[in-house]
Amino acid sequence: MNNQTNYNISKNEQTVLANISRLDFLKKISFTFGVLMTSCTPVKILLNTHEDKYDDDTVLKNKILAAFITAVIPGADPEDADNYKIFCDEYYPFHKYCGFFVSDLCSKSEKLFGTEKFYDLSLEQRTEVIQAGLNDDSTTERIYTAAIFISQVSVYCGIYNDEKGCSLIDYNGSYGFVDAEIFYSNSSSYLAAEMTSTGNYS
Repeated sequence: MNNQTNYNISKNEQTVLANISRLDFLKKISFTFGVLMTSCTPVKILLNTHEDKYDDDTVLKNKILAAFITAVIPGADPEDADNYKIFCDEYYPFHKYCGFFVSDLCSKSEKLFGTEKFYDLSLEQRTEVIQAGLNDDSTTERIYTAAIFISQVSVYCGIYNDEKGCSLIDYNGSYGFVDAEIFYSNSSSYLAAEMTSTGNYS
């Protein structure tokens, strides 16, 4: 996407720091985001402008969210519920805006491509819909930016399953280790020379 908002995470940004709890990180970020969003009067108005069917039909909503995630994170598994669970998780502030967000994706999809079925669009078309959201008014742009951010956190950090990891960034999970990264391949070469054939002093 050609937009000033760059949501492609760099290789360095993808590094998961072992000494920082992912849940603690999300708590701080979600709090900051919540303060920012709830202070905006336009958001309070937007909350009552979307179609209720996206709130009532969980299957449809999840299908749309999965299509969004696979658009902003190519390679993400659309069948993995852990990837989009964060959008509706009441622990995080975004769940308050999820209904509007999903409705807006479908509305922009219909406006641009004649169908509200955002999940049926090609990757290029979904990208264009998301770009339209980022180019919209400041409130909508904030919601789309937040949606992209929490998608990255959910997929890359695996906050709902620490052990699963993320193959997209070669993260093997909290208990996943690569032997080549924690052991020397030829450890004997780093040892001192033996004094005798048995390794003991005579």
